[in-house]
Amino acid sequence: MQFADRGTESDNTPAPREVESRELLGPQGQLVIQHDNRRYVLRITRSGKLILTA
Repeated sequence: MQFADRGTESDNTPAPREVESRELLGPQGQLVIQHDNRRYVLRITRSGKLILTA
């Protein structure tokens, strides 16, 4: 995975990590995320948009 560096010289806050959705979601087009003992699914819809469901 590659992360883009989008920080600027004028601020000292680190840039957020950036990743291509296809790299993150893989060939199945979805990713399961565990957060605070809950399971979320991030997936690509048929229209090519991202949706996050609990």
